[in-house]
Amino acid sequence: MIDDHGAANAKLESVAGDQKLKVPTQMDAKHKTDLEKLQSAKAPVDEPYVEMQRTAHADAVKLFESYSRDGDNAALKSFAKDTVPTLKAHQQMVEDIASKMAAGPSSTSSTTPAVNTTDTPNTGALVPGANSFTEDQARSRIQDAGYSDVSDLKKDDQGIWRGQAMKNGKSTAVGLDYQGNIVASTN
Repeated sequence: MIDDHGAANAKLESVAGDQKLKVPTQMDAKHKTDLEKLQSAKAPVDEPYVEMQRTAHADAVKLFESYSRDGDNAALKSFAKDTVPTLKAHQQMVEDIASKMAAGPSSTSSTTPAVNTTDTPNTGALVPGANSFTEDQARSRIQDAGYSDVSDLKKDDQGIWRGQAMKNGKSTAVGLDYQGNIVASTN
């Protein structure tokens, strides 16, 4: 999705440049508010994020279909028409994810490695993956797991938040993966 949206944005900028149109460089107020809600959330943001994506893709499909039919700029109409199939594919992906989330943990595929399917964390190893936790959310999650003095948090190239913390009077290297698993090793 990210690659597709990036390609669509690049094409839109090209079309807009050819037409001497200005493309907004800032998010509108609604999307800025949505992003702030996700960034300030304490709990994992999967459900609100998926709902925002459902709404956003439904709105985008409707907008692009409408403009591809009734738009007043031939180049933008063509862009909208060419983009609709990708938006519909993304919309279906989001709907599939929402359905799996609604079905609960039992819908998790057996091919998905190390995914938490119960309330018991995977304490064996951290799982690489796209991590949506902000630094503040990662710190809070680690503290909620009984650690204190959480410091030096940095997300590595595998999407794992790593830092230092104290537990039971001992300094510990600690990590948090995208699933919320926390693993520590005493220094």
